[in-house]
Amino acid sequence: MLLVHDLKKEYSSKIIPLLPLNSKILSKEIDNIKGCLGCFNCWTKTPGRCIIEDSYTEMPRYILESGTFIIITEIKYGCYTSYIKNVIDRSIGFLLPFFQMINGELHHLPRYNNKSLKFVVIGYGENITPNEEQTFKDLIKGNAINMCMPNYETYVIKDISQAEKILQNL
Repeated sequence: MLLVHDLKKEYSSKIIPLLPLNSKILSKEIDNIKGCLGCFNCWTKTPGRCIIEDSYTEMPRYILESGTFIIITEIKYGCYTSYIKNVIDRSIGFLLPFFQMINGELHHLPRYNNKSLKFVVIGYGENITPNEEQTFKDLIKGNAINMCMPNYETYVIKDISQAEKILQNL
C-alpha cells in the first residue's frame, strides 16, 4: 500500500497505524519534494524514473508495487493541495508519452500492466461547496482514466476522522 497525504502530524499519527506494516508513506512533513521540471526525461532518458534525486524519484515504482495507491488531501477549490499535485506531476513517468482515445478523450498509454491497482482518494474539508465536490470527483475520475487505473474510489469527507473508517474498510 502507498499512502501520500498532506495531513498534519496529529491526524497522520492516527491513520498510519491502520495501514499494513509494509506500507510506504509519503508526506511533506516527512520528505522534501522538489518540483517537476517538465523535462520529460522520465519518459525518454530514464523511463519510469525521475531525474530529480529525492524521496519521489521512484514514484512510478512505488505506485506499481503498492497494490493500492491512496491519496489523502485537503480539497482546495475542488482540487488537490499543491503538495499532492506536485506528487502527481512527479509520477508522470508511470505512463508512456503516447496517447490513446478513451471515451472521446485523449489519454496517455500505460507504461506498465497496472489494471489490478486500486486508486483511492480521500478529500477533506469543512466548507466544501457542492461545485467543489463535483469538480474534485471529476478530477479524480480523469486522473484514474489517465493513469489507466479503472479500479478507483473517491471519498469527500467533512471531518478527517472519517478517513479512519474508510481506511479500515479497504
